[in-house]
Amino acid sequence: MKVRVNLYGTLRRGFPDYQHSQGIEVELPEGAPVKDLLALLEISESKGAVVIADGYVLEPDSELQRGVPVTICQAVRGG
Repeated sequence: MKVRVNLYGTLRRGFPDYQHSQGIEVELPEGAPVKDLLALLEISESKGAVVIADGYVLEPDSELQRGVPVTICQAVRGG
C-alpha cells in the first residue's frame, strides 16, 4: 500500500529533495505497523519521532491504513 508522509522539524534533512507541499510517498505491505514505516525512512527511536494519522498519535505497533496521510514530527524536549 502507498502511504503519504509529511515530515516536520529536522526529520526533513534526511530527504534532500523533500517538498513539504507534496510530502513523500512510500510503499509498505498492507497493514504495516508504524515501526516499519520509521525503519523504512531510517528514523531511529532516538530522534523522538511522533507519528500522527487522522488526528491520533500512533503507537509503534499501530497499523497504518491505506489512503490515510501520516505526519511525523519530533517531540520537543528540553527544559
